[in-house]
Amino acid sequence: MRRFLWLLLLPAGLAAQQPTVSPPLSRLVHRVPDTTVTVWLFARPRVSLDALSRRLAAAGAHVRVASRWLHAVSADVSARTLGVLLTDRDLRHVQPLGRFRVPTNRLSDAALVAPSPGSVADSCPAGGDPVYGPSEMPYRRLNLRPLSDRGLRGAGVRVGIFDSGFDTQNAAFSGVTIRAQHDFVFNDSIVRDEAGKDQAGAQFHGTAVWSLFAGNLAGRLRGIAPDATYLLAKTEDVRSETRVEEDNYVAALEWADSIGVDIVSSSLAYLVFDNGFSYAPADLNGDVAVTTVAVDAAAKRGITVVTAASNNGPAFRTLWTPADADSDLAIGAEDSLGNIANFSSRGPTADGRLKPDFTAPGIAVCVLTGPGTLLREAGTSFATPLTAAGIVLLKSLFPSLGPIAIRQTLRATASHRSAPDSTFGWGRPDFGAAASFAGLVPISPVNSPLSTVTPTFAWTQGALPSPVTFRLRVAGDSQFLSLIADTVVGSATSATLPRPLKGTRMFWRVDGRSDAGDTASTGVVGPLVVPPWATMLVYSSPAGSVTDTAEPTFRWSPIPVDSPPGPFTYDLIVQRAATNLTEFGIGGLRDTVFTLTQPLERNTAYHWSLVVHAGADTSLVRSQGSFLVVDGGMPTATLLYQNFPNPFPVPGRDSTCLWFDIASAGLVELDILDLRGNRVRRFVPGPDFPAILPAGRYGRGYAGGSGLCDPRLMWDGRADDGHPLPAGVYLAKLKAPGLLVFKRIVFRGK
Repeated sequence: MRRFLWLLLLPAGLAAQQPTVSPPLSRLVHRVPDTTVTVWLFARPRVSLDALSRRLAAAGAHVRVASRWLHAVSADVSARTLGVLLTDRDLRHVQPLGRFRVPTNRLSDAALVAPSPGSVADSCPAGGDPVYGPSEMPYRRLNLRPLSDRGLRGAGVRVGIFDSGFDTQNAAFSGVTIRAQHDFVFNDSIVRDEAGKDQAGAQFHGTAVWSLFAGNLAGRLRGIAPDATYLLAKTEDVRSETRVEEDNYVAALEWADSIGVDIVSSSLAYLVFDNGFSYAPADLNGDVAVTTVAVDAAAKRGITVVTAASNNGPAFRTLWTPADADSDLAIGAEDSLGNIANFSSRGPTADGRLKPDFTAPGIAVCVLTGPGTLLREAGTSFATPLTAAGIVLLKSLFPSLGPIAIRQTLRATASHRSAPDSTFGWGRPDFGAAASFAGLVPISPVNSPLSTVTPTFAWTQGALPSPVTFRLRVAGDSQFLSLIADTVVGSATSATLPRPLKGTRMFWRVDGRSDAGDTASTGVVGPLVVPPWATMLVYSSPAGSVTDTAEPTFRWSPIPVDSPPGPFTYDLIVQRAATNLTEFGIGGLRDTVFTLTQPLERNTAYHWSLVVHAGADTSLVRSQGSFLVVDGGMPTATLLYQNFPNPFPVPGRDSTCLWFDIASAGLVELDILDLRGNRVRRFVPGPDFPAILPAGRYGRGYAGGSGLCDPRLMWDGRADDGHPLPAGVYLAKLKAPGLLVFKRIVFRGK
C-alpha cells in the first residue's frame, strides 16, 4: 500500500516542477505533431545556457539565440521534440516566438520597402528655414532649436538603431561615425541591402529613421544628432516568405550593451506569432513579452530605450510590444498642430499604466528615401527617432542622466504634463525646457538628517542662459504652504538662511528664470530631517534613568551652527515629572555640561529640558524620559506608591511600575485585585520575591540600569497564567507588618 501511494504521488510532484507553457503550444503539440515551431525556452537559474543549447542541438533543434539577460534560448524545434521539452524540469517557461512587424501608418500605408524608383515625386523641396528647410517642423515643435543653435549635435553619445537595414553608402551620411554594425538576419557585418539575399529596398525604412538622427542634405534635411556615434543593427527581414522573430531584437540589445551604448531607438513592434499565435491583451503588462523584458533589463544597465507605440489606433489598448515595458519611452504620433494622429496606438497597458509615454511629430515628416530624395512620411516610426535624437542632445549636455531621470525630466516639461492620459501620455517633450530643468540640479543639502541647522543651499545653474534669477523656497511641507523662507537670490547659485532651521522636517526647491523667459526648477528636495538643536547625552532614555546622586551632572551636544547666529547659549530647567513644577533653572549657559548646585529630592522622578538660543531664535529640547534620584537609605515608613503611568498602557510604555517601601522586615504580600476582590496577579511572594522581605525600597531602577523601574515589579495587564485581562479598574494591594493599603489602577486594555 505504501508503494502504491508513493507511485501515485510522484507524477504530481514532478508536475509541480515542469515548465509553465503558453496554451497554444500545448494544443499544437497534440494537433500538429509533424510541424516545426520556434519557441523561447526559459531555463531555471541553476541551468547552464550552453548545456541547454547542446542538448537542443543533439535533439535536432536549431538554436537561434541564447540570451544571458533573459536566461533563455530561442530555437526551432519539431512539435515532437517540443512535447518532450514541455515536461523538462530544467525549464521554467516555454512560449512561442513572435514575428516582426514594422508599425506602418495604416492610413497612408507607409511601406517598409522602398517604392520603385521614380514612382513617387520628391515631396520635400528646398525652402522655408535657411538651415533646416522643410525638416524644420520637428525642431520647432519639440523646441530643439535652443539646443541645436548652441552647437549641440550629439557628440560623445552612443546610439543604437534597430531596423530593417541602413544605406551606409548614401552621401547624406558622409562623415557620420559608425562604431559598429551587424546584420542579425544573415549574421554578417553588412547592414545595407545585399544582392541575392535581401529583397530590394529592404534598407528603406531603417535609412529613413536614421536620417532623422544624422542625415544631411543642405537646405533640405538636417538630422538632429549627426555627431553622435552609431551602432546599426539590422534585425528585421522584410522578405515576404520569411518571418523574423523577437530574438534578433533581444540579441541586438545585448550586442549593443557589450560594445557600449547610451540610447537605443527602435521603430519596431511585435505581436503576431508563428502559426497564428499572438499576445493576448492581458499579456501586455510589462512582464510577458521577451522584447519587453529585455528592454527593462537594458534600462537597469543604464540604457535608454525609445520605441514606437505602433500604428493601430484610434482604439484604446492597441499598443504592441515592447511599448508596454515599464522602463522604455513609448512614443505616439501627432501632427504639426499637436493633434493626435488617428493611427497612433493608445494605452493603457494591461496592468493599467499610462502609455504612450510621449508623442512627437509623426505626420508629414521629411525623411531620406534614396540618394538625394526626401519624402514626407507618417507613422510612430518617425516620431520615435525624433524623440530619441532629442534625448541624444540632452544626454550630451548631461551625461549622467539615466533612463528614469530622462523620463522624469521630459515629463516635467511635456505638453500634457498636467493631465497625462492614454492617448498622449505626458505629451510632446519640450527639449529646450527639459535641458534647463535637467541642468538645474540641487547640490546641498540633499542628505538626511541635516548636519547643521544653518545649511548653505547650493545648486548648479545648468543649461539656463544668462542672465538668470533664482528663487529659493524652504518649507515644512512638500506643497510649500508652511513657508520657512521665500527669497530671490539673483544670479547666485547658493544661499544661507538668516535664521537656523527648527522643526522636524524640511523641503526646499529652487526655480530659475532667464531674461529670455526660460524657466527651470530643481524640483522638490526632501523631506530632510531637521535635527534638534542639541542632543541630550544623559538622563534622556525613553525607558527612564536612575542616578544615586542628588546633584546630577547634565551633558549635551549641540548641532553645528554658523556664526552668526551662533554660538548657542542654553537655559537648563529641571522639573518634577508628576507635576511639571520647576525644581531648578539656570540661564545663559555657554558650556555643554552643568552640575546642579542644589540637591534634588530623592525617590522622585524628574525630567529636564534645554531652551537653546541662537540670536533671537529659540528651540526647546526635552529629555525623552524621566530620571529618578534613588535613596540608598532605609525607609522610615512602609508605603505603597501610586503606580505609574496610570492609566496605562501609554505610547512607549506597555506596563505600569509598582513601588513600595518596607520599614521593617516581615511577611509581605503584593497583589493585583479586580473590583470584586479576586486576586488576578501576585508579585510577592512569587518566583522573584520570598514571602519575608527585608526592610528596603522596592520597584525602583538602579544607577547604571536601563529604566526607572525594576522589571520584576512591572504589571503588563496579564493574569498569573499569562492570559490578558479586560480593560477596567483594578486595585494594587500591599499587606505588610502594620499596613494594609490599596491603590487604584486604570488598565486601558491591549
